[in-house]
Amino acid sequence: GGGGLAQGGASGAASAVGPAVVRRECRRENMRTGAVIVAAGHKSPTLFRPMMPVGDTTVIRRIIIILQQAGVDPVVVITGKQGDELEKHISKLQVICLRNDRYERTQMFDSICMGLQYLEGLCDRALVLPAKYPLLLTGTVNELLKSTAAAACPVCGGHRGHPVLIRGELIGKITGYDGPMGLRGALRQPEIDALMDEIPVEDEGIFWPAEGD
Repeated sequence: GGGGLAQGGASGAASAVGPAVVRRECRRENMRTGAVIVAAGHKSPTLFRPMMPVGDTTVIRRIIIILQQAGVDPVVVITGKQGDELEKHISKLQVICLRNDRYERTQMFDSICMGLQYLEGLCDRALVLPAKYPLLLTGTVNELLKSTAAAACPVCGGHRGHPVLIRGELIGKITGYDGPMGLRGALRQPEIDALMDEIPVEDEGIFWPAEGD
């Protein structure tokens, strides 16, 4: 969908940021990081990944717990399809649910923007990902959170994946984007792409979706 990331080679764009990127020295305790998880069911007439079983849990619950283990708060879940059922399913996980009632007529990027607009001003930066990558590792999220760049994403085997980390000052540039390719297009805007810190990880879970693709 339009909310995905470019599956191209790592561009090395972090070098454009210069010495401002000092990942290992980021004082995480001073940075509040929220998250937007899109679980609205855009373009999924049959397969609805958020509620799919993964071990003894589900895709959506596993992703939420991974983020919370890394200290991410608040976590905003954008619901739509099977919204009542999904919201009840995660009601004890201390997340914020926002309903996109127009999920059948809108794109994933619209749900992403809904969540980012909610988080703007509540936290210093936000992670963004769809509810489809349950094999994502907490360690990968921790590595992302060490970045001090205005934008960051994990890279494994030369391919970018999720989640994407966006600093608060870029949220307006993301939500104001009206070009093609949704989040991918928004992140490829030259003024954002030049700031992107590509974090190398050994985690295929950043682009390995729940069974069905």
